[in-house]
Amino acid sequence: MRRAWKVVAFVVVVAALLLDFAGCRRQSDRLVVAVIPKSTGAEFWETVKEGAEEAAKALDVEMKWEGPLTETELAEQNKIIENMISLQVDGIALAPLNRTAQRRTVENAVKAGIPVVIFDSEIEGKAHTSFVATNNTEGGILAARHMAELLGDKKGRVLVLRFVQGTGSTEARAAGFISRAKEAGLEIVADPYPEDATVAGCKKTAANTLEQFVENNELKLDGIFACNDRSTLGMLAALEDLRKSGVQVRTRFIGFDFTPRLIEALQNGAVDALVAQNPRKMGRVAVETLVAHLRGEKVEPLIDTGVVVVTKEKLDFDADVRRLVGLKE
Repeated sequence: MRRAWKVVAFVVVVAALLLDFAGCRRQSDRLVVAVIPKSTGAEFWETVKEGAEEAAKALDVEMKWEGPLTETELAEQNKIIENMISLQVDGIALAPLNRTAQRRTVENAVKAGIPVVIFDSEIEGKAHTSFVATNNTEGGILAARHMAELLGDKKGRVLVLRFVQGTGSTEARAAGFISRAKEAGLEIVADPYPEDATVAGCKKTAANTLEQFVENNELKLDGIFACNDRSTLGMLAALEDLRKSGVQVRTRFIGFDFTPRLIEALQNGAVDALVAQNPRKMGRVAVETLVAHLRGEKVEPLIDTGVVVVTKEKLDFDADVRRLVGLKE
C-alpha cells in the first residue's frame, strides 16, 4: 500500500512540475522565431542579420539566427530547418538555397504547424505565408537599361557572370538582364556559372571566361554584368589581374549588391554602376512580417523591399543612396 502511495505522489509531483513549466511558458508569451540565411559571414548576410535583430528587439521576440557556411550547402540548410522544427520554434524566416529542391522542406515545416516566411529568393509552392524580397527580375532589367545607356548606339557584346545554379534571386537577375539586353540589341556572348559560391570561385570562372575574349592584348568585350556581391567581387579581381598583366580593358562593368570594396571600386571607376538592394530592410521586414502573422495580423503575400541603380554621381549627391550603402551624409 505504501509503495502505491509513493507512485501516486511521484506522478503528482511530475504533473505539478509540468504544469508549472507550461504556466511559465504561457506567462512569458515570448515568441521564438528562426531566421535562416543562405550563408553566414558574408557582408550581405551580416547586414540582413542586423535588420532582423532590430525587428526582433523592437517586437520583443527571441530570434535564432543560423545558416550554412556557404551558399552551396543545401543539405546543411535543410538540416538546420529540420532542427528548428524539432525545437518547435513559433515561425521560420528562410532564404532558400534552391527554389525547387526545398519546396518539400518548407511544406513539412508548415505541416508541423510552423509558418514560414520566405525572403531574398523565391521558392516553388504556396505553403509559405509571404515572400519578402527585392524584385530581382526588375533589378536585372535596370542593369540592362543602364548598360544600354552606357554603350549608347553601340550594339555591343556583353558577358554575364551568374551565381549558383538554382538560386532564385540570381537566376531572376540574370534572366531580367539578358531579356532586356537582347531587346536593346546587345549580344550575350557568354553567361557562365561560377565554380563555387565563393569570391575565389567566381574569380576563377571570370578569369577563365575573360581569357577567351582577349585579342591582341585587348579585352574584346563591351559590357559585363555580375549577378551578386561575390560574382561582382570575383569579376572585379579578374579584371584587375588582366590590367596588371598589360591587357587593355575598356569594358563597361555593372555589378549587383554592395560592399565597402565595391563602393570603393565604384568611386575610383573600376565599376560603372551597382544595382543595390536593401539587405537591412529585407531582414527587418522578414521578421516583422513573420511576427505579424504569428500575432494574427493580415500580411501581404508579396513584399518588395526595393532596388536602385547606384552610380558614382549618386554617391556624390544623393543622400538616400549614401545612407543605403552606409556612407556618411
